[in-house]
Amino acid sequence: MEANMMPAEIESLVQLDNQGNHVATLTLNRPKMLNALTQDMLVELLDKLRAAEANSDIRAVIITGAGSGFCSGVDLTSGLLQGQAGELEEWIKQYPNPVIAMICSMTKPVIAAVNGVAAGAGVSLALACDVVISAVAARYILSFVNVGLAMDMGASWFLNQRIGTMRTAAWTMSGRPLDAQSALQWGLIYEVVPDNELMVRSNEFAGEVAGMPVQALAALKSQINYAATGASLSDVLNSEARIQGELVVSDEAQQRIKAFSER
Repeated sequence: MEANMMPAEIESLVQLDNQGNHVATLTLNRPKMLNALTQDMLVELLDKLRAAEANSDIRAVIITGAGSGFCSGVDLTSGLLQGQAGELEEWIKQYPNPVIAMICSMTKPVIAAVNGVAAGAGVSLALACDVVISAVAARYILSFVNVGLAMDMGASWFLNQRIGTMRTAAWTMSGRPLDAQSALQWGLIYEVVPDNELMVRSNEFAGEVAGMPVQALAALKSQINYAATGASLSDVLNSEARIQGELVVSDEAQQRIKAFSER
């Protein structure tokens, strides 16, 4: 290589775009492969989620996909389901699972903007987010059963929480795709919008949420996740009382309470 020639810049597998309104967008960037997840991609996604969590200027995060797909699942060309099948369990624990755990443990709201097909692990990734906004063109496909496999990356937990046991069984055991309107009807997602309005609407919603009190948002996410663990009503009541007691004395809450009472 000549001295004046530089290697071509390697395009990021996960693009981080700070919108400037306290919202960051993470875009899965393998459009030709419908954003199928590779090991390197999962590592990069986890790193950027951690960076967003640590950045005090970011108050909400959007996850979406480049091109016509959201995420078509784990890249099947890696050999994990054939030649390296014996390594799959540890690989899932080391790479995909920490991403799901990070999204759920973040203090900041995470919104999935599902722009196209979400298949397998792509469905799990969307469901791990606090809110799912879907384009009309989106399709949700849990076809694990078609290749003799079951669910992973938390799908069995998220689905039972969102749509119940019977719908989870019917959907996953049949391997049939679910369109956006059906997903909305089932309560799998929050909202369906025209394809060309997805990012506008997602940014609008994320910006609205990002304008809310930071400590309250973190507390709400914590409460929702705690209740979803199956905690008893007694435990939830005590937890709510403790959190309210902590929040009400904060400067942020006191300022807003004062402003509200003076209307």
